[in-house]
Amino acid sequence: MKFGKELGIHLEQTLPEWKDKYLCYKPLKKLLKNLPNPNPNPNPNPNQVADDLQQWFVRILNEELEKFNDFYVDKEEEFVIRFQELKQRIEQVKEKSCKDGVFTSESEFSDEMMAIRKDFVTIHGEMVLLKNYSSLNFAGIIKILKKYDKRTGGLLCVHFTQLALRQPFFTTEPLTRLVHECEENLELLFPIEEEVVESTSRGSDTTRALLSTGEGTSDVYRRTVDAIKTIKGLKKESSTSNPLSFASIFGNQDIDTGAITAEDSSSESQSERE
Repeated sequence: MKFGKELGIHLEQTLPEWKDKYLCYKPLKKLLKNLPNPNPNPNPNPNQVADDLQQWFVRILNEELEKFNDFYVDKEEEFVIRFQELKQRIEQVKEKSCKDGVFTSESEFSDEMMAIRKDFVTIHGEMVLLKNYSSLNFAGIIKILKKYDKRTGGLLCVHFTQLALRQPFFTTEPLTRLVHECEENLELLFPIEEEVVESTSRGSDTTRALLSTGEGTSDVYRRTVDAIKTIKGLKKESSTSNPLSFASIFGNQDIDTGAITAEDSSSESQSERE
């Protein structure tokens, strides 16, 4: 499936408040299609035209990068705060529910722990969505840059891709650590029955956690699964030989935390299929 269509489907499936935070891929693609072909007629100063065009396009992409960074950093900070609050709630429940080693109210303890477990699962799913947000926007940047170079004969893709790689929205290591810590807390605080783990051994930690809480149809879970499917599809379609391809950059990431599985490709795939 073409990237634009994949992204459009994902935007329909993502959290509503996130929709306008993604790359404006379709408008950028339309703008490129409306650009004149390079040097269709003799031009007194073709280099100036090319320079002006590149400056204009780079300005738009820089604005998009700023948008990605603002949203990503805000959400990451929010997740850090929410996660710390969840851990504090655990301690508060333990203190409130135990007195001399005896529960003062077992049902109250159970209800509060179930609420905490649900919140753990929700934040885990949202963090996975944010990792996919990073991957999808980076994929869109690469693809629109390739289209720009192909349309104009420019060489912008390599330079701007290297710039994008250094942006906060692409630096997902702290978020990945937080996802793993969340999973460790879920496994420690809410152990899953052996038969459930066995039946979902091929699923993500999100899947197993949601099954353990009975929240298999939750909105965040559904959107997380959709996002993972989109990323896996993009990775399979991307070339494994191009150092700037989606597969080459993301190939070693772990699908259990919402990124990419390292699937082998037996042939040259269609990285330019849009």
